Amino acid sequence: MRVWLCLCVSVLFTASALAHPHVWVDSQYRVQVDQSSIETLEATWSLDLFTSTSLIAEYDVDGDGDLAGQEKLDMIEVLKSFQQYGFFIKMKQDGADIVPSDVQVLDVRVRDQMLWIRLGIALPAPVNLEASTLSFAFGDDELYFAMEPLEEGLVRLSGSLSETCTPVEREAEETSVAMWVDLTCKP
Repeated sequence: MRVWLCLCVSVLFTASALAHPHVWVDSQYRVQVDQSSIETLEATWSLDLFTSTSLIAEYDVDGDGDLAGQEKLDMIEVLKSFQQYGFFIKMKQDGADIVPSDVQVLDVRVRDQMLWIRLGIALPAPVNLEASTLSFAFGDDELYFAMEPLEEGLVRLSGSLSETCTPVEREAEETSVAMWVDLTCKP
């Protein structure tokens, strides 16, 4: 099954001369701020209808329009192949690139015929949002995925201290990135 995704990715993306996206992903970071320092956060992806339909048709073995049991486990296993691309996560702390210490596929669901993926992200070290700026983006430099922010924004905050935090959008200099969001919190 993993071979199917690799084959699909290869077929869709071998035409490197075509510089437009082949897969659209609505993406968002979810940050729970219950203390000034964070160590983990989550991200969600919603794949476009064409890609979702293709993957659901392949992995929804019983044809019920949902992924459950082994179907879900098989899909999660396939999605792990994006580890080699860092799950398209781009982060900076005070302008310096940081790489998550771990990214896990926490869940995959079908919602409104779209494939929704939830990722768990562990930061390489705790980041104090009162003393540092944590910047977020998604971007694909290789596979022609368009990583677009959800309509409600690239970053969604929750938690008891979220009211003290300010996410600020800024334009990206990289062509593979739609936008950056800089996050800081007041002491």
